[in-house]
Amino acid sequence: MHKPGVVALRPLTLGDFYDGAFKTIRSNPGAMVGLSAAVLTVFMVIPVLLTLLVAAFGGLSTNAFTGSGVDPQVSSALGSGVATLASVLGSVFGFFATAVLNGLLVRVVAEAVLGRRTSAGQAWRSTRGRLWPLVGLTLLSALVSLVLLGLPVAVAVVVGFRLGVASAFVVGVPLFVLGVAALVFVQVRWFQLAAPALVLERTGILASVRRAGMLSRGQFWRLFGIQLLTFLVVGVVSQVIAVPLGLLGASGPFLFPGTAGALVLVFSSYLSQVVVGAITTPFTSAVVALQYVDQRIRKEGLDVSLIAASQRPAGPS
Repeated sequence: MHKPGVVALRPLTLGDFYDGAFKTIRSNPGAMVGLSAAVLTVFMVIPVLLTLLVAAFGGLSTNAFTGSGVDPQVSSALGSGVATLASVLGSVFGFFATAVLNGLLVRVVAEAVLGRRTSAGQAWRSTRGRLWPLVGLTLLSALVSLVLLGLPVAVAVVVGFRLGVASAFVVGVPLFVLGVAALVFVQVRWFQLAAPALVLERTGILASVRRAGMLSRGQFWRLFGIQLLTFLVVGVVSQVIAVPLGLLGASGPFLFPGTAGALVLVFSSYLSQVVVGAITTPFTSAVVALQYVDQRIRKEGLDVSLIAASQRPAGPS
């Protein structure tokens, strides 16, 4: 088989996805890991500034509001709530950073398939024009998720007010399970391959969703199975990295009482998200990009075009 880059140009197997993802990261560490760390750090600026602002006004402390006449238990709960809010903000911005990276790193994988290396600067210059469409695609995906999961909850709440808590559970639990199933189906069918299509084919947001739906038609279980296995593998690696950082952060309140300890706790959470994301996001993004290539090879004969492109001088793939 013709193999100019990280994978053979034929329908791919599970081993091809993982081997190709690792080879792409090893041959382009700056573009894959370096760019991931940079984007994740930039997206964490707002949560960090907000945390520092809250700390400056005395609202972030392991003994928040102590000495202000507030009951100690209430004081502790308020301080814990502020820390939790800051952590949630970090998770939200981290989610958007990861979604954007899934699109930005596609270009690196596309070049690696042709046997070409890409620097972080080249990757950024070739995809920065797709940044806002990627954010829009992420918002659309989040909105769909909110509707599919929020609607069953809303129905359960209404039933609970009218017929009681027991009836709310009887109606709400099956509806929520159906909502989760519908969410998984929609995400795999119409959103999983949308970011690669948006970046590589330079389509619009809705056009990329339609394109992803066309490529994934009849391939749901294959796409879902590979992605589920990838999330499980990445989840284990994430915990191995995050646990030591979490223990370091948890020691902050004991070593530095007050605001300093709370800052150590919150910032360790931010640092954990950046480090874990910089290591795991390149792998998951590469697998998704290779799934996109695989579906186009299977359905559109993209391998013929890739073989021809690999024999031409280096340029945009």
